Amino acid sequence: MHAFPLLGHPAAPLFRTPERLITGNSVLHAAHALAATLPPRPIINLCRDRLYFTAAFCAAVLRGQYSVLPGSRAAGPLAHLLACYPDAAIVTDTDLPPCTLPASTPVIHLSALSLDGAGTPANPDIAATQLVAHILTSGSTGTPVAHAKTWGALARRAQASINLFMPVPGRVATIVGTVPPYHMYGFETTVIQPLVTGCISTTGPALFPADIRARLEQGPQPCILLTTPLHIRTFLTGHTPLPPIARVISATAPLDGATAEMAERCWHAPVFEIYGSTETGSIATRRTTATQAWRLHPGISLHPRPDGTASIHAPDATSHVLGDAITPLTPDTFRLEGRMTDIIKIAGQRTSLAGLNAILLGVQGVEDGIFLAPEPDAPGQPVGRMEVVVVAPTRTAPDILTELRARVPPAFLPRRVMRVDGLPRNETGKLTRAALQALVHEPRPATAPAGLATTAHDAGCFSIAADHPALAGHFPGCPIVPGVVVLSEAFGLMGVEPALLEQVKFLHPVRPGDTVRVTHTTQPLAFTCTVGTQVVAKGRLRNGAHA
Repeated sequence: MHAFPLLGHPAAPLFRTPERLITGNSVLHAAHALAATLPPRPIINLCRDRLYFTAAFCAAVLRGQYSVLPGSRAAGPLAHLLACYPDAAIVTDTDLPPCTLPASTPVIHLSALSLDGAGTPANPDIAATQLVAHILTSGSTGTPVAHAKTWGALARRAQASINLFMPVPGRVATIVGTVPPYHMYGFETTVIQPLVTGCISTTGPALFPADIRARLEQGPQPCILLTTPLHIRTFLTGHTPLPPIARVISATAPLDGATAEMAERCWHAPVFEIYGSTETGSIATRRTTATQAWRLHPGISLHPRPDGTASIHAPDATSHVLGDAITPLTPDTFRLEGRMTDIIKIAGQRTSLAGLNAILLGVQGVEDGIFLAPEPDAPGQPVGRMEVVVVAPTRTAPDILTELRARVPPAFLPRRVMRVDGLPRNETGKLTRAALQALVHEPRPATAPAGLATTAHDAGCFSIAADHPALAGHFPGCPIVPGVVVLSEAFGLMGVEPALLEQVKFLHPVRPGDTVRVTHTTQPLAFTCTVGTQVVAKGRLRNGAHA
């Protein structure tokens, strides 16, 4: 019977905390100590900190129990999880979301780990067939579904993808992740990959760009930024300078080529994508700017089916039919055509939601948005008519619809465009259909179109020269004006005190030599910076901020 050790390199560093490096043996000490306290039940692992999460996961493996990973830590998914696993125990390192727990559910709060112990802790071989996790899908297309994972399937997949996580041959990389460890993507890459192959994972705050910068600065080098398209766009539009990165890895949604090119230019690092799912795990990679073809991990094979999909076969894992349409190119490469459920057919025409969403996000002033197809038999909705939900503070719904008419075939035009303050994305940037439907159908107060509530005043223009001292070392080879410089110039034109700034968003890079126009309103006291027709920054101050 095949077996793999719980830790591939127990004596080597496994985690980098804000204070120090922690070896695999220290994690094993903590896991053995925690295993002695776990009840004989499935373990719902809700730990946010990767070190605590990993120790709890290993503790369950050592006891021969499995962990249940929710995909989301929100109250709704947790309630669904408890209904599906009424005999489970919860392990957490923070407060739980507001959710009524069954009286019989034990909750183990971890406030500290026993990382130090006498001697070398046992590092047992774990049978390849041992069930170690039930991982729930995100629920983006319906009710979350659990998928069983064995230790052999997880360990072999980590070994198969080792080259992706070794950007410098022969050197262990440090993985800095922006995704939670209880999501399949984060679990495979920031927990299993370090356990099996000896990469170093990081802990500590990772919510804001400044947090990620701090984790990257700590090293040790070389560092991999493991993230999502949503986070990449946030870093780029927020002008966040990052320390040296050896590689960027993205997943959870398609990454467009333009964003990948800008990331590579600004961060001087290649950008790779992972293709996979909760059902299959990661199965293929590609460098986004180099090719549209995906290359399978070693040991994985695809078997095309007549309906345009394919079944995946991998060692120690059950076969699974992909939910995407693919075109095989060679025995180990393929082109992704899109999700089968993403294809829309109306009036004899065919397109995909992904393609429509790409058009929507290309409309000037649209910060985020999505096409939403109605349920087939949704009462009161015309057959085949879709809706659009957008975050576009500077554009009106009729303006957006006018631009869509010029780019989208008439059969696929939405019946309405709804403007909202933000989309209900989860920790990995995904949108569940239930959350979108709730947003679309919730009662909304009447609001005036953007720009009509108050008169905008022209404060003037400014431009930053290429030799400005603030540009030194700021994205070498790809100079971008720091956000603080943009604000300083804007506030000077407006004659306001910057200390009373309430909110600011940087929506597009400002380059040296760009002419930036500043307009502002008084009720509320808000400002907008534009380069041509492109909004580059906007914000709000408390009234009374005028100097």
